[in-house]
Amino acid sequence: MTIPPQVKRLHQRQDLVLKVEFESASGFRSNYLSDLSEGGVRINTSLEVGQMILLNISFLGFVEPVQIMAVAQWSQPASHPEGPATGLAFIDPSPEVRAWLIDVLDSSTQIFVAPEEPSRVVLLESEPFLREVYGQEVKNWSELRDEEPLDLKIVTSVDEWLRDVASTPATLAIIDIDNIEVSAFELYQAVRSTPIAAELPLIVLGTPDKLRPFAATDDEKLLCLGKPLQFGVLMNTIRILARND
Repeated sequence: MTIPPQVKRLHQRQDLVLKVEFESASGFRSNYLSDLSEGGVRINTSLEVGQMILLNISFLGFVEPVQIMAVAQWSQPASHPEGPATGLAFIDPSPEVRAWLIDVLDSSTQIFVAPEEPSRVVLLESEPFLREVYGQEVKNWSELRDEEPLDLKIVTSVDEWLRDVASTPATLAIIDIDNIEVSAFELYQAVRSTPIAAELPLIVLGTPDKLRPFAATDDEKLLCLGKPLQFGVLMNTIRILARND
C-alpha cells in the first residue's frame, strides 16, 4: 500500500481479513479489509481528509464487534493505480478497545491447520432475504479467510431441518425461530433427543420473548442470539462454534 509522503505511519500494519461497517457522507458502507494496526485501518473507499466516522469492526474468532471512532488522515481517488482508499486513524480508543485490537492482531498471527473434512452447517431460515444474508456471510468468512471450508446447507422447512440434523453428522445447526409454526422449544428438545444431535452445537436466533424458554437450560452447546443482531455477531459465532469440537 502506498502511503502519502506527508503522513507518517506510527504503527506497523498487519495483513489480515476483517469486516467493517461505517457511515459516510454517501451513506452506509460495508466492506472487507486487509490492513489493520493498533493506530488505524485502511478502507477501500475515498473519504474527505478530516472526516470523522464511527467504525464497527468485526474479526474472526471474536463474537462481539467493536466500535471505534476514527478520522480520515489521507485519501486516494478511484483513479489511483491501487484504487480508492482512505487511511483512518483511531481517535483515543479506550483501554477495552486497545485490548481488543491487540488480541485481534495477536490472534491473526496464529497458524491455522485446516481439517481433512469441511465443517457442515445446517441453517433453517424461512425469510428469503435473511437466507441470502446469513448464507452469503458464512461463505464470505470461509472464502476470505482461506481457511476451513464450510459445507453450508440452507433449508426452509422445519421437518427437513430436523430430519437433516438428526440423520447426518453436522458441525453446527442454526435456526431462526421467529417465523416457524411449531414450538421452538419442543423442536429443540426433539433435536437433543436424537443420538446424533444430542451434543450438536446449536445457534437459536429470535426476538427476546421467543428466546425466553431457552434461558433456563444449562446446555453448553446452545447459544441464543437476540434479534435484531449486532453486526458480525452471527458470522463470528458460526466460525467459533464450527471450529470447536
